[in-house]
Amino acid sequence: MVIMCGPCCPGKPNTKRLKIGAQEVGIAGFDEIMAKGLEHLDDTDKIQRGVILKELKVQNYVPESVEKDYLDAVWAEFKQIRAKRLGQLEEKYHGIPREEIQWFPKIDYELCTNCGACSKFCKRGVYTFDDRPRVTNPYRCIVSCTGCKGPCQEGAISFPSLFELRDVMKSLREKYGLLTE
Repeated sequence: MVIMCGPCCPGKPNTKRLKIGAQEVGIAGFDEIMAKGLEHLDDTDKIQRGVILKELKVQNYVPESVEKDYLDAVWAEFKQIRAKRLGQLEEKYHGIPREEIQWFPKIDYELCTNCGACSKFCKRGVYTFDDRPRVTNPYRCIVSCTGCKGPCQEGAISFPSLFELRDVMKSLREKYGLLTE
């Protein structure tokens, strides 16, 4: 089967355009690179990154001076594909990778009575409940949502302050070049 980059160029390997540094660059063999990485789902991120870099270099010329930039761009794409494959959510919040925003509930088990009200309230799957509630999918929590805190009669659920969130978001917007005046 011949994979095409588009209907205009039959026979060319599939490509994906990614922003690397300030440039948009075509990555040849993108699907093959992703497939190689997905063969190593049970391995650590470090091993997966190594596999992806190796396949990236097989499919493309990658200048050593920008190798890390290429890998970071392809890795970001791979994490999204991996998350979908594993049935996880991997999202961005206003252009910022969600896992960089430390906004999710914390449970004080000294106050918690294991009633499960927090788990029943949250429809995003942040909690699992077996013998007690646990925050098992923290990045599914909607940034700035504190809805699960209300049903907790014991006050066992806490979140960072909105002031902390504001400061973190400002710094992340700077990091990702998303500052608006």
